[in-house]
Amino acid sequence: MARPADDKGRSPFAGCTILLILMGVAVFLVSVSIYSLIRQDREIARFTSPTAANIAEIPLEGKETELNDLHARLQMFRDDLVSMPDKTSSLALGVDDLNFILATMEPLKDYKSLFHVSAIRDGRIIAEHTRPMNGLPGSGSVRHLNAVATLRPVLAEKSLVFQVEALEVPGSVVPREFIAQIPPYRLGLDLQKDPVHGPVLNAMTAMEVSGDKLVLRRIPGETISTHVTNNQVDSSFQRLLKVLVCGFLVIVGIGVFLGLRAKAWKKNADA
Repeated sequence: MARPADDKGRSPFAGCTILLILMGVAVFLVSVSIYSLIRQDREIARFTSPTAANIAEIPLEGKETELNDLHARLQMFRDDLVSMPDKTSSLALGVDDLNFILATMEPLKDYKSLFHVSAIRDGRIIAEHTRPMNGLPGSGSVRHLNAVATLRPVLAEKSLVFQVEALEVPGSVVPREFIAQIPPYRLGLDLQKDPVHGPVLNAMTAMEVSGDKLVLRRIPGETISTHVTNNQVDSSFQRLLKVLVCGFLVIVGIGVFLGLRAKAWKKNADA
């Protein structure tokens, strides 16, 4: 029986070829993504540890005088901000003050085991620091970044922001690209409507280091111009997602291109 005229020149392998090409591209992209994650996990393992560092606890016994003085200064600063909005007011906090605040303030309880301030200098806060990190996606493993952190304090979006500028790990070097991906620590985002802490955060106009002190201040008329975002944060999962999305678009593009070419070949063959 003769073949219909419209089947003339049609290749039975055209569809299979396109499918195989698309599958090959997909396998290649997934393999590259997995290799990239494995390589990154190995690099991170060079400067992280499977266990968290023991951050020194602040001894409070016998420190009643210092704690009472700190509480009095904090209360005076708050009273000035709330009751005298036209008055310039500031509060200077030293290393011990910051550690006492970390040890005793309820809103900061989650940071108590992660930081111990060791120095304030050159416009920065130096602190012993440990940070839990997820291991290779899907592995369920956890790594810990144990380092001496250099933090730059800034008041932004009515919250206290501490940007990680440097990390020192004994015997290792933390890549600058990795440090740039670490999100800043933000204190106060969830306290702006708090009746105790909210008025302070809303009234402050600056936070900066002066000498060996962290200074919080309010100057009438001073505006908060700094805006800090997490745009630099790009997690492993986000990078993998970007690669896969781009790969999907490439596959779709190749599929459309080959489909159009196959139609053109068929049209020429039928002609």
